[in-house]
Amino acid sequence: MLQVYLDPCTVNSRKVLAGLALLGTEYDYHFINYFAGEQKSEAFKKINPSATVPAASDGDLVLTESNAILQYAADLVGSPAYPKDLKKRADINRWLLWEASVWFQTCYVYLVEFVVKPLLNAEPDQAVINAQEPTWLKLASILDDRLSKSKYLTGDEVSIADIAVAAPMHLHGACRLPLEKTPHLKRWIADIERLPCWQQTQGAVDKALLPQAAATNDANGANGNKEVRAPFNYTKDVQQLTELYFYESEKAKNIHEPGDDPHEMSVHDGWHRADSFSVDKEGFSLHGLKTSFEQWDDDGAVAKKFYPEIVEFLKKTQGAKRVLVFDHTIRSKTNAGKALTQETSTSQRAPVMLVHCDYTAESGPIRVQQLMGAEAKDLLSRRVAFFNVWKPIRRVVEEHPLAMCDVTSSPPEDFFKLYLRYRDRTGENYVMRHNPAHKWWYFPKMNPEQVILLKTFDSAIDGRARFVGHSAFSDPTSPPDAPYRESVEIRTIAFF
Repeated sequence: MLQVYLDPCTVNSRKVLAGLALLGTEYDYHFINYFAGEQKSEAFKKINPSATVPAASDGDLVLTESNAILQYAADLVGSPAYPKDLKKRADINRWLLWEASVWFQTCYVYLVEFVVKPLLNAEPDQAVINAQEPTWLKLASILDDRLSKSKYLTGDEVSIADIAVAAPMHLHGACRLPLEKTPHLKRWIADIERLPCWQQTQGAVDKALLPQAAATNDANGANGNKEVRAPFNYTKDVQQLTELYFYESEKAKNIHEPGDDPHEMSVHDGWHRADSFSVDKEGFSLHGLKTSFEQWDDDGAVAKKFYPEIVEFLKKTQGAKRVLVFDHTIRSKTNAGKALTQETSTSQRAPVMLVHCDYTAESGPIRVQQLMGAEAKDLLSRRVAFFNVWKPIRRVVEEHPLAMCDVTSSPPEDFFKLYLRYRDRTGENYVMRHNPAHKWWYFPKMNPEQVILLKTFDSAIDGRARFVGHSAFSDPTSPPDAPYRESVEIRTIAFF
């Protein structure tokens, strides 16, 4: 019987466990606690003098390289995942050697910066990532080109080469690997993640390396692979202006209103990679925010007592020098009957079932001028960003949760203007035309100790996300008797 010694959280240990499950090879499992340093014990070094995991033995044979373990385990059972045909086997072998010699190392840089350092309460070094990215992209493009020709690396059937090459990028979300630039590689890793042999090894990895996400998954009962289908109200881009009036007016007749192009879209459960979302990449992020504040029906108390908590939260998480909280809205279905033209109690509204972003490239600076007066010119000479802080109140959200359209899937040309007509001014939002490439995310069953941060405007034009589309939606998995969603949306401007 093959004996394997490993800790499933490490890249190469996870590779071996997933590979053995794919192959169907029987083995005895010996857990070696990597973080406790058991691989460095004198007892283990008798098996592997290099003091690394994984290792495997079969009688007097000892193997200490993960790819060699997979090759041997495949031959034990004659698996088609490592075929006997010499040319097919040589093709697999070259990918195994390529992974060990170059691919592992470049992916590992991202793992250290974005996963290991946070575990050690250290900050990632973006300069290290910037230096590594050209190498990663060069190697990833090799994979991308190969995967443009077949489903898997060596053909239309999965092999141990796929498991080996996937392993170094097994936390690609948390590691923030730039997969959007390699669409075939992105498609392939999604296929790997759907394999049962891969899924059954994910829990141990999350628990060890993404403890906050794993704990949240447990608390929320969320499945990291969950996906639902639901309608989203996009807007047709027509010749006339798209408008909304927030007061009674004859001018509101025969206007083109938004939300006239509904499409059913997939919405992905984001809990399995909750720690990896970034306002600068995907346009949104998830955070913990505990508060003792409960006076949500008192607008004055919200402004006086809760706004200061948001100011400190944004200074801490975004590094802003100054933060202005200028508005908030309590969202609940109980307000669904309120007319859009009602000009009182505007802080109480129903969830917005429209794909939109709250500001445009033009309206963001105008809002700064309106709110900051004489200071605006100086403030706008430096970076300014608008953030919405979205938070459940009173209870877990089950009905009409919030969904975000990943900025990496929504190019600027998918946004166009919606004119908001008020009695004393005209504002601008973005609405979005439908694009089947849009990727939607949500966090089902969020509780009041969690917040979503949405970036709705950024003056910086340097590649970071500037506008994130978002919408409430009807989750088909919500219980029919789920209580109305109650949430607060705090609007802010951060000055850097």
